Amino acid sequence: MNDIKDIVEEVKNRCDIANVISEYMPIKQSGSNYKGLCPFHGEKTPSFHISSSKQIYKCFGCGEGGDVINFVMKMENLDFIDAVKLLANKCGIEINTNMNEEDKLRMEKSKKYQDIHLEAARFYFANLLKGKNPGYDYLRKRGLDDKTIKKFGLGFSQKSWNELMDYLLSKGYDKQDLVQCGLVNHKSEGNKYYDRFRNRVMFPIFDYRGNVIGFGGRVLDDSLPKYLNSPDSLIFNKRYNLYGLNFSRKNIVDRTIILVEGYMDLISLFQYGVRNVVATLGTALTEQQGNLIKRYADTAIISYDSDEAGIKATLRAIEILSKIGINVKVINLKDCKDPDEFVRKYGLEEYKKAIGDSTHYIKFRIDHLKKSFNLQKDEERVKFAKEASKIIKELKSPVEVDYYTNYIAKQINISTESIKKEVYGKDYNKVYNKQNNKYANKKVEKIIEKPKAIKKGKELVEETLIKLLLENKKIREITLLKVEESDFLLNESKEILNYIIKNRELDKITIDKIKCLNISEEYLKDLERISLDSIDMNDIKSIDEIVKNLKKNNLQEQMNILLQEQKNIELQKQNKDDLKEVDVKVMEIALKIVEIRKMLQSL
Repeated sequence: MNDIKDIVEEVKNRCDIANVISEYMPIKQSGSNYKGLCPFHGEKTPSFHISSSKQIYKCFGCGEGGDVINFVMKMENLDFIDAVKLLANKCGIEINTNMNEEDKLRMEKSKKYQDIHLEAARFYFANLLKGKNPGYDYLRKRGLDDKTIKKFGLGFSQKSWNELMDYLLSKGYDKQDLVQCGLVNHKSEGNKYYDRFRNRVMFPIFDYRGNVIGFGGRVLDDSLPKYLNSPDSLIFNKRYNLYGLNFSRKNIVDRTIILVEGYMDLISLFQYGVRNVVATLGTALTEQQGNLIKRYADTAIISYDSDEAGIKATLRAIEILSKIGINVKVINLKDCKDPDEFVRKYGLEEYKKAIGDSTHYIKFRIDHLKKSFNLQKDEERVKFAKEASKIIKELKSPVEVDYYTNYIAKQINISTESIKKEVYGKDYNKVYNKQNNKYANKKVEKIIEKPKAIKKGKELVEETLIKLLLENKKIREITLLKVEESDFLLNESKEILNYIIKNRELDKITIDKIKCLNISEEYLKDLERISLDSIDMNDIKSIDEIVKNLKKNNLQEQMNILLQEQKNIELQKQNKDDLKEVDVKVMEIALKIVEIRKMLQSL
């Protein structure tokens, strides 16, 4: 049964629930999740919700819910095994549910190979710590402490041809298994068997559940290749895995992931406190890895090496991630070659600042393109404008088109109108003038005017929802699918929410039970004063309205902060020598405000 569970988990891991459901019915994005009209009962108002982070669906009208397998079972009228088989076929997993002897043998081998890799990881780890060796010296010189070394299970392979092989043979495994799972090489000439990894620092590669499925080895002498990965096997395919995901998936905040290239980049950042980070496995980002990222994040911040190879890999990752709807940004590493060097040279706070200042992928592509032209020459400026226009043409938002055409125009002294004509081509008058009539005659203040105030006070909304979650288990089960910690403004609300999540199975959580938390007396008194008598606990729509107001309040607060920041910048204009820089900052804030307004309209 454990083997079957592994297959089921792998199927769910590879099949994004929103993508599968969208093949059966129209769905619309709502924040980081999706919603649509329930296919299991007639309705006019969408009550069918899909949680991207939890990979589950729930209809709050008829009560249907579950994971991607449950959905396919219901839609296709299949039993469990047939639904798993259908999904496995979709995502490229070979499985025969008849479970003949060959299939059983394959499953047994998969489990055996995981066991072999676990034994190998323990062996390499023991090698690293049992005495003085170049592997341990290397890791310490790179700044890793013992706690981090243990956390990632790092190890060392001796400069020996058969040390690991002999150890695993002593554990009862045979040579053919060791060859097939990639730890031992076989040379037919002379029938020689020898360890694949020798004299290397060893990085165990885990799947997202924490099973050891392969290794990466970093050489300690002048041998090539510098980094050597396990070959693809029954349990390991580097195209479908991301290094560190087993650790980072529990530390992803605001559905944002940092993407790096190397093992040491990830481990170093993790040790310094950047935990929402994953790494590719020695190759350029693949489409399969991009889809895996999408399961956990809406925003990916790329932090690859700053050399030419790293820039090329960054552009490839941008192409893959932007195509599947992920918001992509790129970190500026200043004078450092990689994130590991940056965080050691400048520290955690500077790296966090670099994350906050990361460049939108469109601007990154334009800046990179600019390096290919001599903008001192008129002909080169024209060529640059034409090529840059192709990048802008991918944008759908007229505000973003305005921003980036303006960005290009200021650098090459060509009018924004000319660039927009290049972007829209023969459709310029038909498409752009229509948008221009809508936006161009409005002042910036009109575009970003403050939306109407939300009627309910933000504190009352939060505290009412918290009290509902404490009091009612049914409401708790439904609402926890729709809210996240980042939706709340008050620290007390966030702390209580986390307590509720950990104790969600309780029928009722009394206020006395949360007094042990770091909650102010004033907040606790507010909770006690709030009456729930006027709220129909069985009316899902009224609960949804409270959740909607909670999210609106949060977005409103973000809007207020940005508006104030913009106002402050405008007031400082007269003291600035470079007004262009001020205008760019104002426009950047305007873009953020437009995005928030879109989110408000979708609620």
